[in-house]
Amino acid sequence: MQKAKNPLIFVVEDSLVYKDLIVGYLKSKKYQNIKTFKSGEECLKMIDLKPDLIVLDYSFEGINGLELMKKVKEDHPEIDFIFLSAQNEVEVAVKIMRMGAADYIIKNEKAPHNLLRSIEHMISVTREIKIRQGFKIGVIGFFIMLFVIIMVIILMTIFLEDFNL
Repeated sequence: MQKAKNPLIFVVEDSLVYKDLIVGYLKSKKYQNIKTFKSGEECLKMIDLKPDLIVLDYSFEGINGLELMKKVKEDHPEIDFIFLSAQNEVEVAVKIMRMGAADYIIKNEKAPHNLLRSIEHMISVTREIKIRQGFKIGVIGFFIMLFVIIMVIILMTIFLEDFNL
């Protein structure tokens, strides 16, 4: 998830009622940057906006959620996916998770809360990864500077000895 503070979230849901429920809940929790789509094809047309997250159902008309995820991941592997589905089959959930989804949530009365929890977890993990990457860059930079200083001292010592200064 690239923009942790205000992630761009795509919601792909063919049920207007459920789409409104999810979007309303997320907006009430301060996630305002949301775009909605009725189909995978509509979503694909706007994929160049590079969402941070796509929340989608497993089955809707046209290409299904798994096919959509495969197509998007080909060109945009950094985009995260959370599936919200009425499919309560373990095999389906396992297959989707193995294909690269960040989470698989069953549509029920707790789904909006579980979705929020999953998004917040993803933001937390992203933030931690960025902190670790920054720390690694800082440590590497420190050792490069230390190496340069040591080399300058060695070269100055050699130079001064050659000229007996």
